[in-house]
Amino acid sequence: MTTILYSHSTGATFPKMLRLFALPVATLLLVIIDRFWGGMNSTHVNMLAAVAIVLAGIPHGTLDVEIAAAHFGQKGITGKIRIIGGYLFCAAFMVFLWILLPELALISFLIISIVHFSRDWRGGVDPFLAMMVGWALVALPALASPDDVAMIFAALTGSNNGAVIAALLGAASVPAALGSLVFAYWAFRHDDKQSALEVLACLVAAFFLPPLVAFAIFFCGLHSPRHMADALRETGDLSPLKKAAIICAVFALSLGLGVVMFLYQGDVPADMGIIRTAFILISTLTVPHFILEHILSDKNPA
Repeated sequence: MTTILYSHSTGATFPKMLRLFALPVATLLLVIIDRFWGGMNSTHVNMLAAVAIVLAGIPHGTLDVEIAAAHFGQKGITGKIRIIGGYLFCAAFMVFLWILLPELALISFLIISIVHFSRDWRGGVDPFLAMMVGWALVALPALASPDDVAMIFAALTGSNNGAVIAALLGAASVPAALGSLVFAYWAFRHDDKQSALEVLACLVAAFFLPPLVAFAIFFCGLHSPRHMADALRETGDLSPLKKAAIICAVFALSLGLGVVMFLYQGDVPADMGIIRTAFILISTLTVPHFILEHILSDKNPA
């Protein structure tokens, strides 16, 4: 069975103990540093986290066209042009949605993120519990750091409606957090200690660390590496040189789009402009990536 969904075989070349404890240990160290020395919620750290999210997030979707071409039997030039056209249409639609209806764009991105992130833990578990994990990863920071999330959402929407969305998201985070704890317990009882520790580490980060830092821990340390490894396996028939060329080309084009977004976003302070650009760029790239994942998961059910 071929799928871009993550199965815990990713990272098999690393020592088992490293894969098991790397994320929890890193999370606890950051929490300790933040509690005793502070500084995790500084402007520079937030900008660094936003840049890290972009740099880690772009690569894991760079091979999507090759994956789609293989699955749909469209390996020729014409077929790939069609796929690229569909990708560009989805991305352009998201950009225009941010311009015309930013509140709807934000809500859509949050919902897509919840579903997309939940797929990281769907191997052998009830999809509802996996959805609770994705929901908690997105919503819990709005409960733990409401002012910070409200500020980010207000910058994304350009209005106070962003703060309202943040408040509603925070209120909806409690059942998701409880469901995530149930998932962690279920995983531990079924000898999947890796999933249990991953979820607990992400919950701790979301609750005790600034929102951008917490999201960067999950996105850069867990989600993106998993999907990047999946993409490399999916395109195993391509030569390493061709893979590298495609990844570099798509990465460069995506960064270029981000630079354009940053330069033409209006009168926004540079620090918040970087954060705003990072999230809008990631959302723009996520929509076609999510659609492909959804199509392939339906075609090859886990």
